[in-house]
Amino acid sequence: MNEDRFKESPLLTVRAREFAGVVVVAVEGEMDVDTADIVLDALRLGFESPSPAVVADLTGVSFFGSTGISTLITAHELAGEYGTDFHVVAPHRAVKRPLQVTGVVDVLSLHDSVDEAVSALKPVPSE
Repeated sequence: MNEDRFKESPLLTVRAREFAGVVVVAVEGEMDVDTADIVLDALRLGFESPSPAVVADLTGVSFFGSTGISTLITAHELAGEYGTDFHVVAPHRAVKRPLQVTGVVDVLSLHDSVDEAVSALKPVPSE
């Protein structure tokens, strides 16, 4: 998969690329009611790909409210339907704190970097 750029709004940019065999959907800007569908559409395309996992990289997200939370929950459910692992990168307070306060962090696989998320997908060799 080459880097794909999705429909943008003045408040949001979404790009998808392959990294270490998984689809990484990088989101920059504000995730709100006007932009959530763009993010969900990009994640859905990732789930439909032959990749075993999709990582939502929210490092560049500056605003994240209830609609963002709902979008991630929907994506988590879609991942289950497609049989795809779903991981979220959220190193900054703007995203991490709402996920912690609502308890959604207990449902999602949350990481501080794309490298950390990809490493979590790799099986650890047994002795």
